[in-house]
Amino acid sequence: MSIKILATLLMTVWVTTASAYGWEDGDPLTLSGDGDEAKVEYELSCDEQRVRNPSMTDEEYSDFLLEFQDSECARVFKVGDIGFGGGRVFYTTDGGRHGVEIAPDHHTTVEYGCVNVGLEGARDKSLGAGASNTDVALENDCVSYYGGTSIFDVLRDYDAGEVKDWYIPSMGELEEIYKVLGPYLVTEKGDAHPSFPQYFWSSSEDDKYWMSALNLTAGQKARANKNVKLSVLLIRNF
Repeated sequence: MSIKILATLLMTVWVTTASAYGWEDGDPLTLSGDGDEAKVEYELSCDEQRVRNPSMTDEEYSDFLLEFQDSECARVFKVGDIGFGGGRVFYTTDGGRHGVEIAPDHHTTVEYGCVNVGLEGARDKSLGAGASNTDVALENDCVSYYGGTSIFDVLRDYDAGEVKDWYIPSMGELEEIYKVLGPYLVTEKGDAHPSFPQYFWSSSEDDKYWMSALNLTAGQKARANKNVKLSVLLIRNF
């Protein structure tokens, strides 16, 4: 068999194999080196590059995902998509590379805490203020008035999506959630203590006694005393 015929057969086999595996638009293998020193190297896919390193803490993984969204492998999201933390995206920026998602689940019968503690730096109600509002409240190390579960207990323990950068939404962020995702169904009933499960805490304080809240089922705004029990739906940036 001549060299020309053999080369043709080998090329036919390669093209057929490449087509079968979908490699026409970008080979998963590249050659490095020259001549006899050339060797085959495997290029990681974007999904493989995004996989969490077992040595990462939840905080490190959160930072990694945020930085990864600035790379060529960024996943592009639109409103309603499921984010990295497992919840629905309700706001996007940078063409969908960044944005905000809600948590995949909520908590009910939760006190805010910080009763009679003024959080003057946490009174911003605008979209984008939730993270800084939450930081201010955390600095005050607030606890439950009745010795039960406060919103900060929920926040410290929550790790859906193996990330730990969740925070309490501002009033503007709650309103955006309701506007773009629609009514949020809550089936739980209140308990004996003043409890209103359909209303959700914001991180926007009115004064040292009251927080802004929103009924995510009906869209009604309210002011809630910090010692009543409402629901909380955390959010995070990506």
